[in-house]
Amino acid sequence: MRETTKMYVGGSKTKIVRGEYTIKSDGNHSMWVTKGNIIVTAEKQITQQGENTGVSHGNYVPPEEIYTTHPKVEKVEFLDENNKILNENTKDFFYGQKLKIKVLTSNAKGQSIYVDLQGKTKSTNQKFDILNTKRFSWNGLVTHEETFETPLFVLNPNWYSDDFEEYDYALHETKINEEDLNEFFAKIILDAKNVFLPPTGNRLKPITYKRNYEELIGLFKIDNSGSKDLLTNYENLYIDKYADENEDIKDIVDDFSEWLCEDHTEASIEEINAKVSESAGKLWDYAVLQHQDHSMKLTTTNNKTGVKKEEIKGRKAILDDRPLYWARIAMQVILKRQYVFIKEIKALSQKDQEDFFKKSIIPKSSKLWKTIVLFEEKSRNYTGIDFSKAGNKKKILITGFDPFILNEFEKSGNIKQSNPSGVIAEVLANNNELGAYIQTMVVPVRYSDFDGSQDHDKGQGKGIIEKYITPHILNVDMIITVSQYLPNENVIDMFSTSRRGGFNDNMDFMREPGTQALTTAYEWLQTTLPKAFEKVEGIKFNWKYNNIDNEPNTFPNENDILTEGSGGDYLSNEIFYRVAKIRRENKPLLKTGHFHVEMLQNSGEDLVKIKITNLVNLVKNGLVEAIKNL
Repeated sequence: MRETTKMYVGGSKTKIVRGEYTIKSDGNHSMWVTKGNIIVTAEKQITQQGENTGVSHGNYVPPEEIYTTHPKVEKVEFLDENNKILNENTKDFFYGQKLKIKVLTSNAKGQSIYVDLQGKTKSTNQKFDILNTKRFSWNGLVTHEETFETPLFVLNPNWYSDDFEEYDYALHETKINEEDLNEFFAKIILDAKNVFLPPTGNRLKPITYKRNYEELIGLFKIDNSGSKDLLTNYENLYIDKYADENEDIKDIVDDFSEWLCEDHTEASIEEINAKVSESAGKLWDYAVLQHQDHSMKLTTTNNKTGVKKEEIKGRKAILDDRPLYWARIAMQVILKRQYVFIKEIKALSQKDQEDFFKKSIIPKSSKLWKTIVLFEEKSRNYTGIDFSKAGNKKKILITGFDPFILNEFEKSGNIKQSNPSGVIAEVLANNNELGAYIQTMVVPVRYSDFDGSQDHDKGQGKGIIEKYITPHILNVDMIITVSQYLPNENVIDMFSTSRRGGFNDNMDFMREPGTQALTTAYEWLQTTLPKAFEKVEGIKFNWKYNNIDNEPNTFPNENDILTEGSGGDYLSNEIFYRVAKIRRENKPLLKTGHFHVEMLQNSGEDLVKIKITNLVNLVKNGLVEAIKNL
């Protein structure tokens, strides 16, 4: 959940106090303090005295638990746009779905009535950002039918209580208890008397898309307690991490959240797709800019004179792929919670609905799937590869990976983990200073993206590598896939296997060990990358296969089954194999292969600037030597 960046002003006067208490008296006078606000109402004069013993107060009771009856207000109902009553239907109403409040009165015809939407949460840091604004306050006259209805409105998806979601590792499902859902009710003022309805038990408890395994990890609190929090979590930490030095990624995420959840709640899918294309493209562009030294034009205003001044300010490169990774996660969660998509999914097959609402998997038959694909294409630069500016220079395509093994509370991971291969991809994007023109993309650590299957233990087909790499095979001079390896090991893998291991990916998915990743006639394929990489001290070729350290020039037989390639049997091996297969079938002499770069962070350790800087320079030096030999 993101806090809005907007500032809202107006409303009643309040005094900030410590503690919480309620004054309750006979007549129509009430006073309560909650969340730092003192609220006082009375028909006539308010007088408080404490000359002798002062004013004493008992235990705090929220006003909505006290003022539950009113002589003229009989009932408050929530209705959907089809006038269906929602008060007791708390399991099938969604954030972003249109609703209205209906007040039923007696002996109040023609009287003025005021209605304010109220929210209640168990979350420490839940902020109903725009609740106390005119958008959720209404007034008018009670009709001759003794009713008052508000216009239709929607609830901000950012008001959902993510922090109470829990992942079921056995069922691969995210769950939330109904008692942990945020609830909504109304404050009614009639005849200067307050009442809060519906009462507890009949209040509206909206639901929405539940985060999948990968998305849920980011909500862990930064105090490493293992609990979750809406605001002080790792997802927000890395989105906001460099806001003072390079605020662009934070601004893109916040703008995206405001646009979808506040300012354009009735946007069509076409309008959303246009926003996705713009914002996801900017996300990649600014992530690339962040990884390079650059200058920014800043405009400052003199507070005394009002005179504006423009200046050019230099910014040093920030080598950290985590802001891009976590921004992508946050923005996609926001997308998946837009009711325009949820409404369409509710009309799909029962399996598709169960996939979405129970397993947090996007049905491929849905329009949301196409929007998510568009977001991935733009934010990972899948469709942004462009060699038109290469001129006479060699053309090189490089891929990196997302951070992975992040769940340190259940999977012994490191939630602070960066992936140096992602940093390298973002540093080298559009580079033309190493003797070639380089284009890059960053791919996910997810089996489903590689093989096109969203099952947890199946999948032997084609996916993003075939879709987005194949079109460039005939147009490039070298393809290098890069991923994270062992500490202090920077190696060019010699052999890739078509076989997989059984390790969990970023979705907690696992594939059947020993199965082939795709239908193929080749049990293993080898690299064609230039041996010149080894001219750089610290880089060597890795001749290992089947977990055996072989001497150089030790090759497996043509039909040998390799249970592990040089770099193991995980997705780094798989991307190596898939690219090699495309190369063998389309352009056999093309230089392709996999560069495994060293792991820079130990368990619980953060990213160290000097380490990633040295690694980037090592990779650049290796590329210079390899490019000379193309």
